[in-house]
Amino acid sequence: MEVGITTWCRRLERGGSFLARLLLALSALTLLAMLILTCADVIGRYLLHAPINGKTELTRLMMAGLIAATLPVISAAGGHISVDLFDRRFSRRGAAIRDLFTDAIAALALGVLAHWLLFRADRLLTRGYVSDFLHLPLHPMAFFVATMVAAASLALLAKLAVNLYYVWHPELRPDDRSVIL
Repeated sequence: MEVGITTWCRRLERGGSFLARLLLALSALTLLAMLILTCADVIGRYLLHAPINGKTELTRLMMAGLIAATLPVISAAGGHISVDLFDRRFSRRGAAIRDLFTDAIAALALGVLAHWLLFRADRLLTRGYVSDFLHLPLHPMAFFVATMVAAASLALLAKLAVNLYYVWHPELRPDDRSVIL
């Protein structure tokens, strides 16, 4: 049974690692596009007296995509901001139980948020909402954000399964101080 779980965990980790690299590459390209757009707008605005129309709308959409694309990666890596005042007081099993509860609460909250975002994205689609200046449809980004929030919830559920395993096998759990992004 141990070999089966270990193999499954390795496959899950490889698949998750590939998806994380893909999302981080997408985020890096989005950040580069924002940089180029901002530089072009500054040059156009101050040297050519011709700012880029709709730059603010494009920046807002790209920022939403950037944040949404990194959310599942940060969730899976446990990279959220946390205060570790009492972490040293927990045994390995206690830390696994603590992580089990926090990941369950976060997964539930993100799942509810993803459901609400899907509802809002569907409303944007059916009512035909577009951006104010460029008249870009808003529903694709809303669906993307909802999908990424749902992926973050699933990543936390996967972490929950791993922490459940560590509750029963605390000697295999890595030390909290050795986890680095």
